[in-house]
Amino acid sequence: MDARHATYRAAAIAWLLTVAIPIVARAQQDDVKPPTRSPRYEKHVFTSKDGAKLNYWLMSPKVEEGKTYPLVLALHGRGGNTEAAAVLASDEMREMYPCYVLAPAVSRSQVWAVPASFGKLRGKAMLPAALEALESVKEKYPIDADRVYVTGQSMGGFGSFGAIAASPETFAAAIPICGGWAPADAEKMKHVALWVFHGDADGTVPIENSRKMIAAVKEAGGSPKFTEYPGVGHNSWSKTYASPETWTWLFAQKRQK
Repeated sequence: MDARHATYRAAAIAWLLTVAIPIVARAQQDDVKPPTRSPRYEKHVFTSKDGAKLNYWLMSPKVEEGKTYPLVLALHGRGGNTEAAAVLASDEMREMYPCYVLAPAVSRSQVWAVPASFGKLRGKAMLPAALEALESVKEKYPIDADRVYVTGQSMGGFGSFGAIAASPETFAAAIPICGGWAPADAEKMKHVALWVFHGDADGTVPIENSRKMIAAVKEAGGSPKFTEYPGVGHNSWSKTYASPETWTWLFAQKRQK
């Protein structure tokens, strides 16, 4: 390689490092939209130990001195929305269940976590960063560590299963909706209170994903609840989050020690 080519190559590498890669990184961040439209959420940016950037939105309760509050980790689906976060932001729910709600968001090139057996979702797994962000929030705010919950719809349903598989000691309960996971991880989840929801006419994420998980957790010694909606397609979350029973059950759960 002559001196001129070496100079061109060095210039190209410098351009790639200083211009092209940062532009791509910014574009991926710009692709992240708020997972809920409620003005009660404040945006934050978290940097994980491996350098990954994660946008998240946090809603806080009206804090009384000396009190601690539950926290709900709400994971959105592939469409980028989390109905749980919107429901919990209503005046009625804030009065009944004062809590922190952590709603992280990822771009279309990212996922929360997906088992290898489910081939429709692919992308960089951001659940580890979300769990790190959760720990940072617990350190900053008056969180009741025995009442930390996770719920999510579709891709967030997979992420909810993934969260209690990755860190079962963190969560008191999980509500995965129209998701699934690897049955081999059921042993890790058996001590977490679990209520799974799925429509039996779901053409996007077949209900067998949830049925297999329920069977596996029961076989491992857990006592999961399972609600199947006859004739309901992929959107089984609206019915679930609109039910008062869902929230009564969730906020009654405490972490097993």
